[in-house]
Amino acid sequence: MKWIIVLSLLFTGFVTEAKKMSLEEVKAFLADERKQVIEPGTAPFQTSQDIAFSLYLADNWQRALTLLENDAPNRRQQNLIVVAAEAMPAQDYVRFLNGVCGFIESGKLELPGWSFGFGSDLKEGFLAYNYDQPEVVALINRLEAIYKAKEPGKWDEYLSSIKSGDGKKNLVEALTSYGDPMPETYKANSKEVYHNLVNTHKKLLEGKPLEEIWAEEEAREAIKKDNIVRRVLGTENFGLYFCMVVLIIGGFVTLWLYLKKN
Repeated sequence: MKWIIVLSLLFTGFVTEAKKMSLEEVKAFLADERKQVIEPGTAPFQTSQDIAFSLYLADNWQRALTLLENDAPNRRQQNLIVVAAEAMPAQDYVRFLNGVCGFIESGKLELPGWSFGFGSDLKEGFLAYNYDQPEVVALINRLEAIYKAKEPGKWDEYLSSIKSGDGKKNLVEALTSYGDPMPETYKANSKEVYHNLVNTHKKLLEGKPLEEIWAEEEAREAIKKDNIVRRVLGTENFGLYFCMVVLIIGGFVTLWLYLKKN
């Protein structure tokens, strides 16, 4: 979906504080039947209210768990919380998932919908990319035990691929071929996704149509990729680099001829 572009690109401008949602507004959001995760890998966050909900959860992983435990009795609401929580920094996200695993293991919660733990758009590929980090390894093992008990055989091959490292290899190859950015790393614990959401939220509150924001970010990404290619290939200073190479080669040839004569 196009909204992924808004959430996944680098923003270089000043990050303005987003309007905070109150707990009452969050509960009203969850109660709204129109708010739902339509299908695996997608989310409904296309309005300033949607993004404010995600920011509310991203601010505090423990608060998100409390909301899940006390104010999300049905799967629709649980899906919303789990997907919105992907805006959290990596280490908070792992803590949150471990908390959800605890609810499932204790019987407080059933599996909150499709592919719990594997990420949708914001955290897609996160586990595979960080499969060798001890905290992530522990989480993967925990998810494996839950799925073996709840949905035997359904995710065995996928989890085995992650644990072996093949999942990361395939993921990197695919993203590289498409020119897409890699998932965030657990160690970096970046708040980039959060800041991207804040910027998008600010633009929506200013009245800028979402389609216009998408167009701006697509253009910015195209320029960024072009600049990266130029730097890698050296096309920005090709003439200078070419002359330097010619001079270096010429110097080596001259030295070789001199040594050969003597």
